[in-house]
Amino acid sequence: MAKMWAGRTAGDTSKLADEFNSSIGFDSRMYKEDITGSIAHAQMLAKQGIIERSRRRRQEAAHSPLEERSGRPRSEDVPDESRR
Repeated sequence: MAKMWAGRTAGDTSKLADEFNSSIGFDSRMYKEDITGSIAHAQMLAKQGIIERSRRRRQEAAHSPLEERSGRPRSEDVPDESRR
């Protein structure tokens, strides 16, 4: 499998970066569950009054197109606030 950062940086990536990204193959198979969990978490935060409902709605709107896609999302398709 190609490295996640291939072509984006000059030279080799560090061992730490390689270890951090070693689960990307598994993670890419779990993206639908990750999106569902992110939406549920935003709903809980809004219900508890930790975030405003408008923020929860923005989170859901940002994730809905990803959830409906077939195939796995590309990193540029994921909203910045959702990246970990």
